Amino acid sequence: MKNVERLRARRLKIEEDGEQGFTLIELLVVLLIIGILLAIAIPTFLSVTKSANNTAAQSNLQTAFTGAKTYFEAANQTYTGIFGSTTVSNINQVDTGLQFVTGSTNSSASNVISITTGNVYVALTSYSAPTKDCWGILDITATLGTAVWGQTAVGTYFGVLKNSTAAACKATTTSFASLVTNGFPPG
Repeated sequence: MKNVERLRARRLKIEEDGEQGFTLIELLVVLLIIGILLAIAIPTFLSVTKSANNTAAQSNLQTAFTGAKTYFEAANQTYTGIFGSTTVSNINQVDTGLQFVTGSTNSSASNVISITTGNVYVALTSYSAPTKDCWGILDITATLGTAVWGQTAVGTYFGVLKNSTAAACKATTTSFASLVTNGFPPG
């Protein structure tokens, strides 16, 4: 009986001191609240990482475009020789951490830029694998006789091809549904 009396005394002491443990119901409610918060947070986190990949592809294209424009100015207003010029630094010598491939080769990642040029135009594409989006920039510095990406007029054009494949993200053959002149369209 000593054990029973000790337990009663302890119970009375706990009740008098106001110390009580958590009930099973209280613990289950806390776990339920944590589960609801996680169910809200995880999809938000995933969408943020996908948009970050699109932003990386766009940023890399802007960097490559800046390098191409620098080449254009240094090479007496022409994009010819952008890969292998002996008179000015070519696009591969620009230290950007980007890999440049010819326009007939696809961009397989956001840091791989597919590039094709003529005397007065440059077309660049970059692929964002997580979102399956192909991003592109086309810069035309003089009116073209033959359209590139459906354009002949002077200007800088931006485009996105949604739900693409890396194999389709080539500067020479990508067909953007619509191109805009005021920055990248929403991805």
